[in-house]
Amino acid sequence: MPRLSRSRPQPSTTNHEPPEDQQRPVTRSLWLFATLWSLRQYPTPRREWSWERKFRAIREAGFDGVFSPPRPELADRGSLRYLAVPSLSPGMDIVAPFRAAKDLGAVAIDVQLGDYDSPLREMIGLAQRIAAVSRDVGLPFAIETHRDTFTETPEATAALARGFRSRAKRPLPLCLDHSHFAVVRHLAPGSFWERLSQPQELLAAATQFHLRPFNGHHCQIPVLDARGRRTPEYRDWLVYAEALLAHLRAQPRLDPILAVPELGHAAPSYGLSCFGDTWSDVCAVHRDLRAIWRRQPSPASPASL
Repeated sequence: MPRLSRSRPQPSTTNHEPPEDQQRPVTRSLWLFATLWSLRQYPTPRREWSWERKFRAIREAGFDGVFSPPRPELADRGSLRYLAVPSLSPGMDIVAPFRAAKDLGAVAIDVQLGDYDSPLREMIGLAQRIAAVSRDVGLPFAIETHRDTFTETPEATAALARGFRSRAKRPLPLCLDHSHFAVVRHLAPGSFWERLSQPQELLAAATQFHLRPFNGHHCQIPVLDARGRRTPEYRDWLVYAEALLAHLRAQPRLDPILAVPELGHAAPSYGLSCFGDTWSDVCAVHRDLRAIWRRQPSPASPASL
């Protein structure tokens, strides 16, 4: 986390202008994590890349880290950061995945919570227990919005967030994967950001994001066509991505944004048989997100920092 310079003397109390170091832009970082799902059985089940080759490809593509459930192979990832993910339901051991992720050097953990038909009260209690373990282990968590989990709809996610806040007296950290909400709503191109930026309480609570290109009928769409050009559907999604990143960049905060261009390759596959090369698509999304982020202006540093 960058620190603001204190090398300049403070102005006198009669000067109503803020100190120079409080006028400087805040540089907020965008950390992009490649999911190992993109390279599962890649390029084919028989010719799947070795772990060393997967990690090398992720580094060479310019990713900041890797996203995966805890597994021992991650110890060989080198300098790549690690963002962990487990699925947790009532009765499961919460501590074990947190400890495993922490031991592997994870910077945070993303939790898929319960089932689509789990009782709300039970899920609020589970989220509280997860928060307690997160605090004890010292590993920040976020609850992911995901299909076939309790948070597969905006309404269920909002009810969970409000119930947690009522009990815990603080917001529930979220990992927003808007692709599932878009499919639930069958959103039309041009309306993605307008619709998915609501309710604002969910967007404000998000500390992680899964940025898988989607439309209103598919939670994963092809990025590049057979000639390597960006598909029309992906260009529609880029309008949403630019609006989201502009919103995040404008926030006067220093914490990095943790984001995963989460395109799946196999087991399970979200793509269709007519889709192109998964890793080429992932790398194209990575490049575009980086370019969008660089174009966004940084906000002025708030006086409170």
